[in-house]
Amino acid sequence: MLLKREGHRDLPNATIEDVVRAIDEMARPDGPTYLVVEHGEDSYAQAAGTEGRYVIESRTIFGEGFQHFRVCRDLVGADAAAVVHYRRKCSKHPPRRCPIRVLESEVGCLVDVERALLTYAATGERDEGLRWRDVTPELVKDFKRRDDDGEIGQITPR
Repeated sequence: MLLKREGHRDLPNATIEDVVRAIDEMARPDGPTYLVVEHGEDSYAQAAGTEGRYVIESRTIFGEGFQHFRVCRDLVGADAAAVVHYRRKCSKHPPRRCPIRVLESEVGCLVDVERALLTYAATGERDEGLRWRDVTPELVKDFKRRDDDGEIGQITPR
């Protein structure tokens, strides 16, 4: 398992204890604003955010395709646009103020980060007790193919 933390060297052969410490550091006012846990080259889980507001995602890569999921929760009422801030250094924004634009239902807390990343670190799988929204179509529209129409319609496992 590889652990990536903002402002630190990548840590190959990371342990569960390393991930626990990294999550604890993330909660500090001066800690890293994002963490990535990788299992091989085909999947990862990540969290980004500050001030108790986090976005938690997981990606599985297969060949040239991928599926990307974001932890979400049910809301009573409309699901409004929301912003989570991260990055200690950004060329456009003040420190720790770089925006990630998501839906309010996709904003989690530190307990969600712990659950998602520790389950992923231990098993290499998404925690089935959390609700995961497939956001692959949102990300696919940013990728272009080199054929006639230039658009990728859907990426799915074979």
